[in-house]
Amino acid sequence: MKRIFAILTFAALSMAALLALLPAAGHDQLWFLLMARRWLGGAQIYGPFLFDSNPPGVIWLSALPILLGQLLHLPSTTAAKLLVVLAEALSAGLSYRLLRYAWRPLEAYERWALLFAFLVLFGVVPARDFGQRDQMLAFLVLPYVLAAATDFHEHSLIFLRGTVGVMAAIGICLKPHHALLVIAIELALLFLPSPTTRTRRLQRLLRPEPLLILLLGAIFLAATHQFTPQYFTFALPVLHDTYWAIGHLSLAGLALEAIELCLLAAGTIALYAITKPQSLLLRLLLIAGAASLFAYFLQGTGWYYQQIPAIDLFGTALVLQLLNLAQRKQLTPPRWTVPAVAALCLLALALTTHFTGYPFTADRAFAIESPDPAFFKDLPPGTPVATLTTSVDEAMMPIERYHLTWAQRMNNLWLLPAILRNETPAAGKPPSHILQPSQLAALEALQHRFMVEDLNHWHPQLVLVERCQQASIHCQVLEDRHDNLLAWFLRDQAFAAVWRNYKYQGSRGSFDAYTLTPPSPSAGK
Repeated sequence: MKRIFAILTFAALSMAALLALLPAAGHDQLWFLLMARRWLGGAQIYGPFLFDSNPPGVIWLSALPILLGQLLHLPSTTAAKLLVVLAEALSAGLSYRLLRYAWRPLEAYERWALLFAFLVLFGVVPARDFGQRDQMLAFLVLPYVLAAATDFHEHSLIFLRGTVGVMAAIGICLKPHHALLVIAIELALLFLPSPTTRTRRLQRLLRPEPLLILLLGAIFLAATHQFTPQYFTFALPVLHDTYWAIGHLSLAGLALEAIELCLLAAGTIALYAITKPQSLLLRLLLIAGAASLFAYFLQGTGWYYQQIPAIDLFGTALVLQLLNLAQRKQLTPPRWTVPAVAALCLLALALTTHFTGYPFTADRAFAIESPDPAFFKDLPPGTPVATLTTSVDEAMMPIERYHLTWAQRMNNLWLLPAILRNETPAAGKPPSHILQPSQLAALEALQHRFMVEDLNHWHPQLVLVERCQQASIHCQVLEDRHDNLLAWFLRDQAFAAVWRNYKYQGSRGSFDAYTLTPPSPSAGK
């Protein structure tokens, strides 16, 4: 068994490198780094050159790899992945030590099995979402769940618990939806029976972890109010009025988008109900997984990376239950299992290497399919580029791949879907959030002003416009509509005046290209 899991562990490590470490970072991670770079350069968060829907914590945290990259002369994406790997290693070490107190003594093969599972769940499963806030939250809160299952009276472990509390607080500040996880765990400790009778139920709430999470959460809110008050006065109201159009899926739609997660959750809970293990840790892992699953549904978008915390927590609970079953059944694999596992691992790595296009040249690593890379290949590095699209996927990758300058304050037109759905509701489909005429007018003016100011500030040499009005093109979160994005902007006189300087250059795929024309010699006379 030990040799089998050792082979699987090295295969999982190689798979994680192929899927998560060697390819380019995901679009959200690139946007966070870009925002941090602008902030370090003096831009005001939620100001004229930087506007986002997220709290500022992710920008502050993303400044670390920017500074580390400058210090070590590394690309910021490499520095970011390096820091995530180090944080994961810390989480793995803390989790292993806490598991010895919260569960039971481990045999040698079980230690290899758990290392294999950790690499799969926290390295392979995220793939290009490695470094996403949700992926980081998952491994940052795992030691907290393990510590909660460890009796504080018998194992105080003050320094260890303090570290766990700080890590969990950072994770929750990155994804506030998952404060539900902490609330669920602490409520469960009030009502679930303790493995010992020496600790009273209310005393469990006085552990260092929840106290630190509460304290650091309050400090984060105070810092946000002090240093970025615009988040509360400007960004949050805009977010309230617009983000419903992005997180618009029904419960059934969200379940269909996460069918693997739902099956994993159902199978893990069913196995627990059948085997009935007397383990506080397993109960807390299931509760934490359920809270993360609820947080996924609460966000309403159906995006894969938002499923990762629940996948990791339910996956951890499933692995521990399977190890319990293996110990109880005293399974002994036949001799041919070791070479068979080794052969399957080599085959899996070979196929993954082939289909990911290794070696990872810049073109293969970024794998840009839309917009057409031909738009960017001849542009000099640093050329300012803008894209009128509601998708962040099609905006960030080309900027990083070709070292261009992003000529907008937002990573996509995420205000626009709510505006369009209120302006011209689809037949028989009224918007789920009806804006008052004054709210709608204010949002229209805001989106127009943002775009005019961005064009006037950066003077993008290339502007791509997604043809959402074409029936064969389904723009993100506008899939059921056919809106002409450029025509909507041209309704504004200030935008139309600036747009006179842009000339249509042709179309590729789902985008039209416009370039900035130099002023004629007589223009200044």
